[in-house]
Amino acid sequence: MQDYLKFDAFDNPMQLSKVGNWVITFISPAEQKTAVELAITYVLPRQFSTALQARRVLIQQSEIENYWLIQAIECFDSQTNQEVCLTPDNDMAQQTLQQILAEFARYDVEVQLEKM
Repeated sequence: MQDYLKFDAFDNPMQLSKVGNWVITFISPAEQKTAVELAITYVLPRQFSTALQARRVLIQQSEIENYWLIQAIECFDSQTNQEVCLTPDNDMAQQTLQQILAEFARYDVEVQLEKM
């Protein structure tokens, strides 16, 4: 099973640029014929914390409309001062995704986490 972000039809991530403290940018050119890749990046500076800090979520457009495959969640570990790349099935990644969805909901951007 793979993890997807299911965006509401009115909240196409290719049309969004900023949601709260998250900026959505194209990794691949928007006009390319293959699947589009986006990065959802946290814009606030890193800070010392005992927990991993989500920095970027990489998603790829799927063949199913409004479904975006979660490729990776990049986090910063301030205790080791290193970037850590998590797969979506990791428990910490799931917590991070839930936090992102909650923040998006505060700005009326409807996104759901789906497994398929």
